[in-house]
Amino acid sequence: MDELIQQTIDKMKTSGWWSDSENEVLQKYGEMFKKENIFNLSAEMFKEFLLIKNNKHWEGIHRQQRFLTQDMNKLRKALSILADDSRKLSDRLYTLFPKNKEPYIKGLGKAVLTPILLIMFPTQCGVWNSKSEAALKELGLFPTFNRGDTFVDRYMKVNEVLNNLADEYEISLWNLDGVLGTIAGNGPSGMDDEEQLSAKLEEEANEYGISDPENFAMEKHLEDFVVTNWDNLPLSKEYELIYEDGDLVSQQYRTEVGPIDILAVDKKDGSYLIIELKKGRTSDAVVGQILRYMTCISKSKKKEVKGLIIVPEVDKNLEYAIGQTKNISVKTYKVKFTLNEAINPE
Repeated sequence: MDELIQQTIDKMKTSGWWSDSENEVLQKYGEMFKKENIFNLSAEMFKEFLLIKNNKHWEGIHRQQRFLTQDMNKLRKALSILADDSRKLSDRLYTLFPKNKEPYIKGLGKAVLTPILLIMFPTQCGVWNSKSEAALKELGLFPTFNRGDTFVDRYMKVNEVLNNLADEYEISLWNLDGVLGTIAGNGPSGMDDEEQLSAKLEEEANEYGISDPENFAMEKHLEDFVVTNWDNLPLSKEYELIYEDGDLVSQQYRTEVGPIDILAVDKKDGSYLIIELKKGRTSDAVVGQILRYMTCISKSKKKEVKGLIIVPEVDKNLEYAIGQTKNISVKTYKVKFTLNEAINPE
């Protein structure tokens, strides 16, 4: 495994990303996240940081932006707590993640918080997210947690491993994060947001055998829209999205049979709702997939599971595909786009 790390480092050192991105990002956002500047932070500035084309490392954290920026005063306070290096790191984290209580801010979980810590303290704090965790497990280096360990306890253990690796290979924690992302199979690519999205959509469309990638892309955006606007949808009256250690995990929820588009939990009885968008697949394919997910969640969670398929329109094949199934419903959506006159030249 030592050889895998060194080979990855040697390969990545040949790219401009290795030498240029760290200085660019740490200089720009390090200034933004300084203690003395945090209370001037605007929602627009913070949202800019969350985009991978700007932060150069962390894809998908922009999905948390609505939850994080809905109360900017609270977000600024949380960031000022993180930046206060007169206190021990564990003490600061326990303020934001109190034992047996809800996190200080919904959405400020490890996927967003630890990149901010790296920007604030680039020689002390590493990034713990799904990619770095997967890489450390592949390398056999992920720490063992004790029963009852809090999020803070677990991060401190992971951070110790990350710091030891950075010291051993004489690289920065920033570059170590890139190395681990590459080992996990999805490291920094140098592509901007639009290029990455296009590449991912094409890859997924090919996987599903879809000949209409434009419609597929629209429904991928719809998935983001549903999650971002969850509180404004009728579904939110009965179901809520799922968070773990402050991170939203409902979208692309990982299972052993693949990622679920959206997984929600019933507010009253704790049962689950699996939401799948058709995304250009055949009716048989999407129904078969949601049934697999329902079985998987039912076995792992030991709870009742329902399914919801969201489509632009219902066809006969879909009607027949779910005709004999239980607990699967269908909803349609309609996209409305209008242009309104703003300036009418005489």
